[in-house]
Amino acid sequence: MQNSSERAELRFANASIRGIVTTVGDRTVEFAQEAPAMGLTEADVARLKRAIGLDRRQIVSGDKTTSDLCEHSARHLLSGCGIEASDCQAIIFVSQTPDYTAPATAISLQARLGLPITSMAFDVRLGCSGFVYGLSMAFSLVESGLNRVLLCVGDVASKFVDPTDHSIAPIMGDAGAAILVERRPSKSYFQFYSDGTGARALIIPNSGVRKTPEDEGMPELMHMDGAAVFNFTLQRVPSMIADILAYGGRDAADIDYFVLHQPNKYILKNIQKRMKVDDAKLPSDTQSVYGNQNSASIPGTISGFLSDRFSTSRLTSVFSGFGIGLSWAAAIVETDAIFAPATFIGTGK
Repeated sequence: MQNSSERAELRFANASIRGIVTTVGDRTVEFAQEAPAMGLTEADVARLKRAIGLDRRQIVSGDKTTSDLCEHSARHLLSGCGIEASDCQAIIFVSQTPDYTAPATAISLQARLGLPITSMAFDVRLGCSGFVYGLSMAFSLVESGLNRVLLCVGDVASKFVDPTDHSIAPIMGDAGAAILVERRPSKSYFQFYSDGTGARALIIPNSGVRKTPEDEGMPELMHMDGAAVFNFTLQRVPSMIADILAYGGRDAADIDYFVLHQPNKYILKNIQKRMKVDDAKLPSDTQSVYGNQNSASIPGTISGFLSDRFSTSRLTSVFSGFGIGLSWAAAIVETDAIFAPATFIGTGK
């Protein structure tokens, strides 16, 4: 085992989550209805529903983008917390589906939301681990002197998959979440990992400036090696959660909720079995109801299934994101009756 001093680990004492809001796409897509176009039979549908929890998902219609979903979430978040946009000193946008390759989408959101020109604004190109990484950046900025940071995370994943590809299209949903982080005493612990040797397990070829013979002729759509992703998840995630608990000096019994990235129910149930925690502590229905929300799946799970508890209680949670990169991260975070309304469906525009 690697020594703690050699790990990418962070701890904070004066940064806290004030609120979380998630907005999902306005269009509901039923798996059974889209299956025939993917060449799937009724027996296939029944098997996949049972095996990995495929049921329905929420995706955007028209030209809606991740920033539109995040803007909607951020406006409700600021209003619900009684905070003006001018009271925030930074905005971070974590997504694999920005509005443009350049300029940074965070700078657009700064103007649209009304943050002052004295604000920091920058993008982070991460996927499934993105919420934990982004949260650590927001905590770092607050711990270093800022008062409030607005973190926006999400993807419109439906736009980078082949709608006829039954191995990946029915999994993906669209969501954008906004999280307000502010200066307040609260203990938290973070760990981070990355392994670029597994980059091709989840990749969008020909989507940047690098062109390789390996990618020649491949469309600019998500490619997934499902077996490799599954094996990576079971190999890395349970041990990571054991490590973050040890780093934070906690036992599993001390944790109210394990809120994990939600790739599909089958993967989560296998992780849960290895972790030996019960259903009440590890929600696993997000992908079945909203789809895989990528970097927004942890806040999306809170908004979708734990809204009442996070809104009314003091909780200690483990957050864990894992996937594309390959990249994985975990955190122990304390929250105390934060603003956490139920999921918003669509932006209303």
